[in-house]
Parts: sequence; C-alpha cells; structure tokens
Amino acid sequence: MRVAVAVLVMWASAAVAQTANPPELRHRGNGSNESGAAAQPAGAAGKQKGTSTLPEDASGEYMLDETGSVVQITIEKGVLDGYISKLVDGQTASITYFFDRTTINGDRLTFTTKEIHGIWYSFDGMIVRGDAASRQQTGFYRLKGTWVTHDVSGKGQWSSTVSLKSTPRGSAVFPVN
Repeated sequence: MRVAVAVLVMWASAAVAQTANPPELRHRGNGSNESGAAAQPAGAAGKQKGTSTLPEDASGEYMLDETGSVVQITIEKGVLDGYISKLVDGQTASITYFFDRTTINGDRLTFTTKEIHGIWYSFDGMIVRGDAASRQQTGFYRLKGTWVTHDVSGKGQWSSTVSLKSTPRGSAVFPVN
C-alpha cells in the first residue's frame, strides 16, 4: 500500500510539473521599485524605430565632462541605442546607465536611461556639426539639448542645456617608418 501511495504521489507531482507554465521574465509594475521609491515615469517603452538623417559617423562617444565620463550614441537602422558611462566622484570606477527608452526623428533624438541607485538621466536634443575641422578632432559633432538628472531619493531633478563634444572618429593617419 505504501509503495502504491508513493508511486501515485510521484506520478501526480510529475504531471503537475509538466503542465506548469514555462519560466518567463516579468516586469515590475509601475509605481514603486524594490526600495519603495517612485519609479521612472511611464511612457512609450523601449527603443522606437525612426528615421535618421544623421551621417553614420555621428554614432560614437560624446564627452560628458572633463573626468572621462561619456555618452555613447549608436544609431543603426533607424534605432537609437547607447549608454552613459559616468565616473564615480573621487574613484576610478564608473557606473553605466544603459538607454531604456529612445526615439529618433531626423537629427532630433531623445533618450531616458535605466535607473541605478535612484538616479537616471534623460536627454532631448539633436546632433549638430561642431567647429572641429576634421572627424579626427574632438568636437566634429556636438550633442546639443536639454539634459535632466533625476534623483528619486527626494532630491528632485536638475535640468541644464548642454553641448557635448564628440570624441575623435576614425583612425588617425600615422607616418610609416
């Protein structure tokens, strides 16, 4: 009798395991994150496909500050992607904020990063031709627009107008020995 009950229990648990839904990733609901702080504002999620009128070499790094923090812009097949690599004050480590929501329309682009430690960034602006003479010089392109730093720990948000210089593009020509 015990053997029959054990076999029945094993068969029932195997049947239940086989009919269960497969594992899947689930998004947290809007309203709060794990720490209870307000989540990023709801909006069109993801990276929206658009039409870019920018040259291919407009993709690349733009200097966020003099310490080496950068914004990486990648435009491929009408989709804007990228990240912000921000050096931590007084340290050699950096935090990378990946783009969460993006749009591109002509030379105009917007992005919002994912939140890390209660901080995230958003940008609304355009890429324009800078004053450098060649692509191999800093500032051939400029990322110009409104930069917003969001802080959910109750400190608010700060907005500023920026004009970030591109880093040199392409390879420099070196003399052959």
